[in-house]
Amino acid sequence: MSIHFLNSRTKLSRMNVLAEIAALAISLACLHSVAVSCTPMQPKLYGEAAPEPHAQLDHYRLNDDVLPTHYDIEIKPYFDPEPEKQAFTFDGNTVITVTAAAENVMQIKLHMANMNILSWSVMRKSNSMLVRSGNKTYDKDTQILALHLNETLLKNVEYLVVFNYVGVMEDNMRGFYRSYFKQNGTEMWLGSTQFEQTEARRAFPCFDEPKFKTTFQLKLNYKHLEYNVFSNTPITKSDVIGSNRTLATFSITPKMSTYLLAFIVAPYSTSGDDILRVLSRPEAVNQTTYSIDEGLKLLKVLGDFLEYPFNNVTEITRMYMAAVPDFAAGAMENWGLITYRESSLLYVPEDATSLQQQRIATIISHELAHQWFGNLVTCEWWDVTWLNEGFATYFEYFGTASVEPSWELDQQFVVDKLHTAMQTDGTMSTHPMTHPVYTQAQAAAMFDAISYNKGGVVLRMLEHHMSSEVFKAALVEYVKDRQFKPSRPEHLFAVLDKHNSSASAFMKPWTTQPGFPLVTVTANENGFSITQQRFLTNHTNQEDKLLWPLPITYATKGDEFSNTKPTLVVTEAYNISLANATNVQYFILNNQQVGYYRVHYDDALWEKINNALRSRGFAGIHVLNRAQIVDDLFNLARADVMGYRKALDMLEYLKEETEYAPWLAAANGLATLALRIHPDDEKLFSQHIKDMFAKVYEYVQFQAPAHSDRRLHTYLRRLVLDWTCRYGHDDCSKSALKEFETFRTNSSATVHPDLRQVVYCEGVRKGSLEQFDFLLNLYLTTNAATEQQLTLLGMSCATENAVIHKFMNLTSSPDVRSQDKATAFAMLLNNQYALESAASYLVENSARWAEAYGGYKHVATALGGILTRVKNVTVKETIAQFAETSKDQLGQEAYELITKGLEEYDNNQQFIMNHRDEILGFLTLKAGSDASRTGILNVVVALCLTLLAI
Repeated sequence: MSIHFLNSRTKLSRMNVLAEIAALAISLACLHSVAVSCTPMQPKLYGEAAPEPHAQLDHYRLNDDVLPTHYDIEIKPYFDPEPEKQAFTFDGNTVITVTAAAENVMQIKLHMANMNILSWSVMRKSNSMLVRSGNKTYDKDTQILALHLNETLLKNVEYLVVFNYVGVMEDNMRGFYRSYFKQNGTEMWLGSTQFEQTEARRAFPCFDEPKFKTTFQLKLNYKHLEYNVFSNTPITKSDVIGSNRTLATFSITPKMSTYLLAFIVAPYSTSGDDILRVLSRPEAVNQTTYSIDEGLKLLKVLGDFLEYPFNNVTEITRMYMAAVPDFAAGAMENWGLITYRESSLLYVPEDATSLQQQRIATIISHELAHQWFGNLVTCEWWDVTWLNEGFATYFEYFGTASVEPSWELDQQFVVDKLHTAMQTDGTMSTHPMTHPVYTQAQAAAMFDAISYNKGGVVLRMLEHHMSSEVFKAALVEYVKDRQFKPSRPEHLFAVLDKHNSSASAFMKPWTTQPGFPLVTVTANENGFSITQQRFLTNHTNQEDKLLWPLPITYATKGDEFSNTKPTLVVTEAYNISLANATNVQYFILNNQQVGYYRVHYDDALWEKINNALRSRGFAGIHVLNRAQIVDDLFNLARADVMGYRKALDMLEYLKEETEYAPWLAAANGLATLALRIHPDDEKLFSQHIKDMFAKVYEYVQFQAPAHSDRRLHTYLRRLVLDWTCRYGHDDCSKSALKEFETFRTNSSATVHPDLRQVVYCEGVRKGSLEQFDFLLNLYLTTNAATEQQLTLLGMSCATENAVIHKFMNLTSSPDVRSQDKATAFAMLLNNQYALESAASYLVENSARWAEAYGGYKHVATALGGILTRVKNVTVKETIAQFAETSKDQLGQEAYELITKGLEEYDNNQQFIMNHRDEILGFLTLKAGSDASRTGILNVVVALCLTLLAI
């Protein structure tokens, strides 16, 4: 599956309470990219904190006494009331072929949720003889239905378990759910599915764990005059059965897990060819061309790489990709019928940014990669989700890179995935890639930055250890070896070791241990000594003795950064021998940041690096190592490994930087630092930001991208304009406001998509209700989901109290779809000027917010997000008072979320006070030196003008 950006963070009960707040805080940096799609590829803003399990943990898992081998499923949905039928319900009939795998089996356990079982029976398949049945029992916590029998099942004999039931098409984007779109002002209803991780049980009783791989045959009973139907496989038969209904029978699926079954009943149109087709609402057919073209290229590239074309699976003769108006994730890899958010699939060149276009391509690549890693070869249980998602994340970037080499996705991967993984993995609440889970909430929580980003990063690291050719050969063998089977890490490791004897020894510690190392480098006469210890943002000097097999590469001059074949170091300390070590211009560890670790150097080595960064061409230091150094400096200072004054002084080199990756790393670091600047020092900090960005602003200019521009140059411009306008750069603000007002007052004017983020935002930031309402109208009337994202982001930049409250009213209204509500609020959280108003709104309108978002837990999550970012003690006290006076209404879980948010506020304030003097000292020094330089420059200019006059 692709977090959406906004899916849960912490794993077991000791970590659960902070999950939602942490998810909000960590994900906010992604908003700068306007690639927001709320997919596990960028974990959820609103993670669902896993409640304390009520049952024993092992009771949440099914046993292996009874094994399914095939499902026959018939679904009959009702979108309107019919005699004795309620709207948005469905009749279901499911027949499961099962085999007893043990002796003396007298009960069958399987899953179901939110359905009414009308009847059930068990019969022997060979002769249809009924098995004498007793009662059924159901555990609502484990969602396990137990069918009790009055006679034993014969071992290794096939039986049929038959269910008749009624289910509900809810609007919560889980199971078989309802959605809608408007056509000529009329609501057009549809039904779609989302079964990962544990939601197939909402559509049919089933063995809802990925290890139970079976075949499926689906029948859909639908009104053919109003709807079309789609599923994983093609329709083999359509029978008109009266009452304007048709019974469509789909061909049998490959052997697969329940979560991969999918079906859609919708008034949809299709476009594409016999290999790949896109399904969409009719008014969006003209937005499907790009996805069809890109999807076809990616299908071929991935099939060629793995030497296994997707349609080698005989049941999958074509690929459907469907754009669903309401979709909780970014996309879902259902075999042969991939479902997407509209903004993750539909593309209008004149209304989408370059980064949104890239996001669509990489999401398609991610989901298509799942056809092999996830569908063909499936993780045995969600404790090893990374076997699905790590590979999909790897191909999300490197698969797309094969089709779009000019996008330089190898550079973007390091900052987007590796740096982001470290932010999550550097905390005590992280977890290993392989990590025990039992409950539904714990399973959902595994779809996070560790399974996705760290999974992909570790695979990239393994590729450089093995070499690309050997890595590819191993993956080809792994896919063929485990096809149609569930997989565990040991299955992957066994294949890897056949191709490189040290592969699993290298890989396993990275998957079974939490966190990552900090490597400290010290120069000596004979070379450089290195030591490793676990890096933690707040607790690096602790007693954790974890060790990792370190992939060591280094460079002392520009032409050495191309070597990414590492030496493995498995000890706590190690010496790198190097002749004339004291004479090298610099020593930089971890070429192109292939290794997943931070690096800290002794003072002399840092000074050499500092001098190199300030020299011509950065002394050949690779752009990815410059991004690495930037990210490390911010985080070493944050963890008190290095002082802020030294770190900020070294980061001054950025004034001459013109590449995207280092600047993106800087923006992420500055976004975190900005939350930790004392309120009285913010003017100095703003001046420092403008000073840092001054030259790069002149380099990118406020202008639309040229056709010949590098893609990363366009991304750099977007980032620079975002920061300079936000911090009051005069030319940026004037240029953006001019563009906005021309667009607002001239119906024929347009804003280039790659300038819209900053133009929309600055127009509302410096405007009032008039400017906000202009964007609101655009949001409500546009036919392009990508444009909706941009207008929503623009409206979130409001600074006036009344406008902010109007934005909060909007996001808690039906005008913002459920899938976009969390994204919209996260956008507002990124606006420091809105936090106080947002807090007052939530306190005053908590009932409205709870109803719109689905409970008071979401009120608490929103307030917790504010508390992690606000600096105003009055706001903190207002929220604290609200929590106490509304404790009964909030409930214990929501109350604890706010309590933890209050603790985070206190921790942040303590951090601010602990580091204020050093940060303020640096800012004051820089302001003074800048003022001196400005004064000298003014004198020189005056003298020159005088001489010219003479």
